[in-house]
Parts: sequence; structure tokens; C-alpha cells
Amino acid sequence: MKKSPKTAARRKARAASPPLPQAGESAAHPAQLAQFYNHVDAALFSLLVGPGQQLTFHFANRRFLTAAGLRSSQILGRPVEQFIPPSSCARVLRHCRKAIRSRQTVRWDESYAHPSGIKYGKISVTPIIDARGRVTHLSGSINDITKRRNSELALHESEELYRRIVQTAEEGIWTIDASSLTDYVNPKMAKMMGYKAEEMIGRPISDFLDDEGKSLLTTHIKNRKKGISAQFEFKYIRKDGTPLWAFVSTNPITNNKGVYVGAMALLTDTSARRAAEAAMQESNAQFRAIFEQAAVGVALIDSNTCRFLNVNQRACDIARLTRRQMMATTFMHIAHPDDAQANQEQMEKLKAGKIQTFTMEKRHLHADGSITWIDLTVSPMWKKGEPPSRHIAIMQDITERKLVEQSLARTTQMLERTGEMAKIGGWELDIASKNLFWSLETCRLFEIESKTAPSLKQAIQFYAPKEQPVIRAAVQAAIEHGTAYDLELPVLTSKGRRFWARTQGFAIRKNGKTVKLIGTFQDITEHKQAEQALIESEVRFRTVFEQAVVGVGLVDFTTGRFVDVNRRFCTITGRSRKEMLKIAFDAITHPDDRARNHHLHKQLKAAKSSEFQVEQRYVRPDGTVVWVNLNASLLSTMSGRPNQLLVMVEDITSRKLAEANYRRELGFNEILASHTSAIIIMLDRHGHLIHANEATLQMLGYKRKDLIGKPPPWKSDFMDHAEKLRSQKRFKEMLAGKNIASREVTLIGKDRKRHVVALSSIITRTPEGAVDRIIVTGTDLTERNRLQKEILKISEQEQARIGHNLHDGVGQTMTGVASLIEALEFELTGDQRQSAARIHHLIQEAIQEVRRMSHSLSPASVKNRGLGGALHLLAETIRTNHRTACTCEVNADIKIEDSEKETHIYRIAQEAANNALRHGHPSRIKLSLQLLGEHEAVLKIEDNGSGLGKRAHEHTGIGLRVMDYRANLIDGSLTIKSRARGGVSVVCRFPYGDRQS
Repeated sequence: MKKSPKTAARRKARAASPPLPQAGESAAHPAQLAQFYNHVDAALFSLLVGPGQQLTFHFANRRFLTAAGLRSSQILGRPVEQFIPPSSCARVLRHCRKAIRSRQTVRWDESYAHPSGIKYGKISVTPIIDARGRVTHLSGSINDITKRRNSELALHESEELYRRIVQTAEEGIWTIDASSLTDYVNPKMAKMMGYKAEEMIGRPISDFLDDEGKSLLTTHIKNRKKGISAQFEFKYIRKDGTPLWAFVSTNPITNNKGVYVGAMALLTDTSARRAAEAAMQESNAQFRAIFEQAAVGVALIDSNTCRFLNVNQRACDIARLTRRQMMATTFMHIAHPDDAQANQEQMEKLKAGKIQTFTMEKRHLHADGSITWIDLTVSPMWKKGEPPSRHIAIMQDITERKLVEQSLARTTQMLERTGEMAKIGGWELDIASKNLFWSLETCRLFEIESKTAPSLKQAIQFYAPKEQPVIRAAVQAAIEHGTAYDLELPVLTSKGRRFWARTQGFAIRKNGKTVKLIGTFQDITEHKQAEQALIESEVRFRTVFEQAVVGVGLVDFTTGRFVDVNRRFCTITGRSRKEMLKIAFDAITHPDDRARNHHLHKQLKAAKSSEFQVEQRYVRPDGTVVWVNLNASLLSTMSGRPNQLLVMVEDITSRKLAEANYRRELGFNEILASHTSAIIIMLDRHGHLIHANEATLQMLGYKRKDLIGKPPPWKSDFMDHAEKLRSQKRFKEMLAGKNIASREVTLIGKDRKRHVVALSSIITRTPEGAVDRIIVTGTDLTERNRLQKEILKISEQEQARIGHNLHDGVGQTMTGVASLIEALEFELTGDQRQSAARIHHLIQEAIQEVRRMSHSLSPASVKNRGLGGALHLLAETIRTNHRTACTCEVNADIKIEDSEKETHIYRIAQEAANNALRHGHPSRIKLSLQLLGEHEAVLKIEDNGSGLGKRAHEHTGIGLRVMDYRANLIDGSLTIKSRARGGVSVVCRFPYGDRQS
């Protein structure tokens, strides 16, 4: 059967006609749409809305089927409830039916179980409406947000763990922002400083430092900004004014772009240690003075090698050697050979712990063969149970006494007389008869009233019980071998009084046999007490001397050579102790400082002073220079004549370098402030100008005397009336502690030329916290604003061109397409005709949207109708296109001659209204343009929407910045705030009338 031409045409049109498009689809070929949907990186689906809002699957792309683990044949045409878990089904159906009722897109988050774990997705459904206004389909998509959700959970757990660690840390944690303001301290840090944490937050770190700390702070902050971490000891000031010394470990903090945003410091309190070090230093100085001026020789000796480790000057005098020679020899080397065995035996007992100390008389053998007798007391400097390390020897020259004793041995009469004069008792023992003779002085010492001496046995019992074997052995050795003895032992008198006695015994021999023993007794209690005190003092002195944190040295007052130095002094000068003892004081002093040293030394010699303090430089062997703070004082002998100089030096190189850096930085800042192109103005706390740099004077055309000391800016001639009021308000807010954001201000030069300047202000405070100065810095934006104004003008022209092209080009083309579709509609029947009608309706809506866009981009109404007419047209457009009530009130007396200014005001109103419609969803908008006095007009755009709370994040967007910039171009101000009854109020005030220009 042959087909009619009309039937063939209808089939051809049906084949070319696409099915009903899903949400967002164009009328493309079905095969092309299927290929597109199956390759997008999102799960897409379409639901058919049946009677009673029954939902069945109409379409699902490959991504959706893969995620669900289903095939297309299993899901299409089936109810939605069959494929959604019961726990989620009710919620999903509720959201879908909401989209049907509201005829708007509905979005929500959903979670579901998956073999790999819980998955999270963001679901979106959009209703599809036919020509009769019925919702026939729901077009949906599912985006997998599992990774983002898991990352958010992990971040939350990490932040919680970090917070617990910081809050419970035993060290103080202190962080500052890029402006060196405290933004966090942990409880430990606040406790260390004596504050509550909230009292420290927001305060500059300089509030917690003294003047010295503030001078060092600049360098530390500069290093942090360079990305340098550091560890150092630093002093802070607690709330009660006491110092807090802390070991600081600090690191810079940068953002993800590597820009410095602050620093974090970990602080450990070291105040107690520093106090202990100061006390030790003072004790060391006192003990060292006693050590050097002692009337007896004192030596520190290695217990194993017997080498001298340190000696005082008196010990050198007794040995007739220099200190250097003493340090190069051993104690045994200078001892008489006949005394070596006895000395060795005593040392072995001391090492074995059998005795705590020993005293003996022995001889020093000099290079010329002469002998010096010494009274030697040796005590250990190691603790019980530790291996022997060092012992201290106290030496007293007893040569003269020995000569006297020998003389006394020749004659009894001389012995008695000398004993009475020296309060030394004598005794004599006849070996054959065992008769013991005591002199009167000996009887007095032992408090015996009878002149008859006791027996030898009774005499030995006067000694302390543990010392009796010692004296008994000494007497026996003297009898058998003729060995003399000289012992210092504790004894008890007949009346029970305890004292230290020095007992000496000498043998008189004939034919190789001892026939008589003679000797002396002496009460040496005071001497022993003095010796013990001296030993204890020397031990304390040596400990403090060697461990002092400052360099300590002794200098011969006559030769200027070092007599002794501690380890710290060697460290500071970069030399060993041996090297230091070879050189004079001048050898380490910087050549430029020697003349001053000589002058101070002469003053000491002339008795004009006994001490001096000076900062000077030392030169190390490698040529490096060390700055020290030197304190020198005279040490005198018993005769009162000074013989040594005690010097203490503290390394202040770091402080000197910091001072030099500070002075260099200060000079740099002065040059920078004087020669920079930026504006720098300084006001006192009353607002009077006290400084203006050269750039400020050049821009305003004034001389320095015209500004400095003059009234505040709001009483000057370089601001207009409105800016003066704003300036005075900002000044009061700054004094009240409010942070003032940077603002563009118009300043008027002496030649009445206007300059747009971006100004920033900061307050400096006195150590007491009172306002000191207000520093205002700024950049001249006049040329930049001129260029921006040109760019904005070009932008307006380009928008107008695009608007005309949309209207005359795209709009006309779409109108032609609409006519063709309308003609096609009448040729079709059934479903095809309905589809064509739907397309025709959509094309008509698109044409209207293109017209609205062209009118928005090209506000010809401003030029054709004036500003008032354009605002009325804007209100009508809002009512028509957005179905939102909008009123417009314009003062008919307002006439603005500047077309660019009209365009800026219109654009501000247009942007504010569009923001309200996009974000606030208001039911009512009010536009108003009124006069405010004789010289000012105000534009208001008010709505009753959701307010700023839901669109606060938009306040830093490009729209607001452009509105604010347009307000600045017309010398106006822009204010945006929430209304008391809901909604937002946008207010633009600008000059009018005589002040428009």
C-alpha cells in the first residue's frame, strides 16, 4: 500500500523528535545523551512520577549501576522502594516528594553500607515539569563525598589529640601571630608568668619583657620571619614584676603558601638554676680570696700520680719554686728521700680508708741542697666508696721551729725557758730506768698539779684510746731504731679536757743504741681548727672557682702576668690554662683597649681606686674578637700592700652584637622612614601631629613647621567635613582599644588637589600600658584609582556592548527559532505536538532571560531616563522578573550632572538588590534616594530577608569590594548592617550639590 505524503512527513518528524529531556538536558539526539550520561564522573538517574507520587526508575547511567551492583534491566520500571535499604527509604522518599511539592531542586547527604566500608554521598533531585505544569520526572545525581568526610573526621581527631597534649604539657607553650601578639598560651605558661591565660591573649609579647628583652626581641622576630628556628635563654617579666628566666626553643609558623603567620615557643623555667649560679659565683670569689691570701701553703694533688694540680702562692714560696715549676713536678720529687717512705705509708692508709687525714713533719729538698721543714696535713677530696682522685695538702714552714727544737735538746734549762715563753712543754725519757720527766709547761698542759711526771704507760693513756697505738708505736720505733716522730693527736687532760696536742720525740743514741728520748708537747687546738676551716674553705673555693659561669683569674699586680685562671676564663679567651699562665694581661686585650687598661691600672697603683669595671675586647688566637664585661679588684697581703689583681670577666659578645644590630636597624629604619614613598605620620595621644616624613610633606605641599605641633587632623585644612568627622570617630575608637581596619581616605593638599590614600593606624603604649603614640602609615592611591576608574569605565562599555549583542544578536536569532518551532507545532499532532509546544515555551522563557541579561549588562535606562527613572525601572524589573514586592522612593529634586557618577550609584543599587535576591530570599525590597542636608545625599537598599547571618561569607567577596570601590570613586561611604526587624540595610552616602566635585 502506498503511503501518503502527509503520513511520511509525520513519521519523519517523529523520528527526528527526541524523548522528554531530563533535568539540564538540551534537545540532543538520545544516543548522544546516553553516551554523555554514561561517561560523566557522577551517578545519574531519572525517576518517573506516577499517580499518588509513586516513583519508579526511568533511567540510570553506567556509574549509578556500577555503584549499585545492578544491571539496567533489573532496575528500570521498578519502584524505588525495592532498591533502597529500609533505614533510608522513608528519608529518601520524603526528600523526593518535597522536590515534587516545591518544584525546586532538593539536596541532602546520605550514607550507605558498602563492602569496602561506610560510603557517604550528596544526592540532588530536580523536578521536570511539562507544559501543563505537572511534575512528570525527577532527575537526580549522586556525588561520592566519602573521602572528604573521612578527612574531616581524621582532622577532628588529630586536632583533639593536639589540644590534649598542649593543655597538659609540663613546659610552657606560647604562640604569637604575625604582629607579635599573643594568640595562645597553655595553662603551664600562664602559671609560670603569674597570669590567667585570658589576661595574656591579644597582648604583644613586648608587654612581658624589660628594656633589654625588648631590644633583643626585634632580632628574634626578624629571624623567625626568615624561617630560622633557635634555642636560647631569655628573661621575661612576671605579673608581679619578678624576672622569669627560661630556656626557649622557638620555631616559625607559616601558612600553606610559606608565608610567616607567627611563631611558637616552648619554655622551660631556669630561674632557680640561675639563682644558684649567682650564689656559687659570689661564694667562689670569697673563697678564692681566702685561698690566695692564706698564711699557709695549700696544694691540690692528684692522689695517684702525686702531681700538683693547683697551688697557692704561699706553697710556691715554701718550695722556692714558681707556680709553673710546681705544676710541672710532683709532691714526691721535692720531698727529702728520708721522708718518702713515711709519706707513702700515710698515703696508703688514707687511700684504704684507715685514716681520714694525716699530719706529719717532713722536709723539702731544694735544688741548692738546702732543706725546709714543713708541717704537712693531708686530707682526701673523694667520697667514701669512690676511687681515690685528689687530696689537699696544707703546708706550714716549720724550719725555724725545728732549729729551735734542736737547740732546746742541747740544754734542759734553755728548753724550760723556751717552753715557758712558747707555752711548749718538754719531756725526757731515760731508756734504762724508764723514768719520764715532764717540764712544768707539760704538767700545766695536762693539768697535773704534782711536779712528778707520770709513768710512760700513764702518759700514753692521756691520748685518745684510738690514738694510743699510734703514739705507742712511735715511741717504740724511736727506742728501737732511733726514729724521730712528730704527731698531732687528740689527748685528754687529767681533768677530762680534750685538746689537740702536737707531740714530738727524738732519740739520743750512743754506740748504735737509744739511751734517751727527748721531745715536746704543744696545744695546737686552735691551729687544727684553723686548718680544718681552711681546708673546708679551700674545697668550697676550688669547687666554685672551677665551676663558675664567669671567667675568674688572678693577675700579678707588678708584672701583669696571670697567676691562675679557671676553665671559663680559658673558654672565653680561647686558650688553655697552660697558655694563659705564660702570658700577661695585655696579651689577650684588643690593641684599641690597652691604653684605657693602662690608665685604670695606674689609678690602682696610685691608690685612687681599689677596683674598676669596664667593657672591653679580647682577641683569641684565631683572630676572633670577644666582648667581655670585666670587674677587677685589688687583693692585699697581710701587710696591706696589694700584690694581686682579682679579675672576673663575663662574655657579653651576644649582647654587643645585638646592640650593634639594634643600632644598625634603628639607623636603617630612620633612613627608610625619611626616604620611603609611603606616608608616615605620628600623633600623640591627644591627636596632635608630632612627626611627618618627607613623602607626606611632598604629597600635601606643606612644610614641616606647618604641620608639626598643630591641632589634630580633624581640625586641619587637608580633610573635608565628612572625613574630619570620620577621622575623629576612628581616633576615639583606637583610644578605646578597638582595632581599626585600613581605609581609603581623601586628603586635600595645600594646592587643593585631592589625593586618595590608603591609611592604616597602630597604637604604641608605654611600659605601664598607657597610650603613647599613634603611628599612621599610608600609600597614595590617586594614580591607581585613576587607572581603576578608567578600567571600570572600559568594563561598563564592554558590558554595554555585550548587552547589545545579546539583545540584537542572540535574542533575534532565538526569536526566529521560536517562530519556526511555533510553525512546526501546528504541523504536528499528538505527543509530538505537545513536545514542540514545550520546546516553544522554553525558547520563549530563554528569550525573556536574554532580554533581562542584556538590560542588566547595558543600563541604557540610566542615560535615557536619568538616575531616578533608572531606579524606578530597576524596582519594576524586580517585581516582574523575581515576583518580589519592591518600592522605590526618589527625591525629584536630586539632579546629578555627571553621567559616570549616575552609573556608579545605579550599579551600587543593582548589586545590593541582586545580593538580597540571591542570598536573603526577601519578600520585600525598598529602594530610596534622598537628600541628607544641603550637601549630602543617601542611597538606601533595604530588604526583609534572612539577614547577614546566612551570607556573612559573602562580605569579603568581589561584589562588596566593587560596591565599596564605586562608593569611594564618588567620594562616598558604604555601610552594610543587619536590620533590627530582619533583613539587611545597604547605605551609600555621597556628596551632593556644591560638594559633588
